[in-house]
Amino acid sequence: MIRFSKNWEKLGWIVFTTIRKNTGSKKIGQVHTIKTPNEIFKAKVIGLYPIKKAEITNDLASVDANMNRIDLVSMLEKWYGRDFDDFILITLWAGGKRCEK
Repeated sequence: MIRFSKNWEKLGWIVFTTIRKNTGSKKIGQVHTIKTPNEIFKAKVIGLYPIKKAEITNDLASVDANMNRIDLVSMLEKWYGRDFDDFILITLWAGGKRCEK
């Protein structure tokens, strides 16, 4: 399960991204349950890209989290600690939120 603490605008899109701690557990083709404060749906991993904080641009921060780079990096540091720098950019396909396993 991939949890979101907010109902981000991107979660209404068919394809969206999320930046998470790189645990190596996500694989292309996997279907995950997405849980937000208001809904639960399935989405398939269609892309994985290892990323460091220095690689997060304002454009990526805007699309991924609707904020600027500084605020997104600050949020990641709040969750994972200031020294943590091994993230994965996950691209998911919600298929109209009817993605089947």
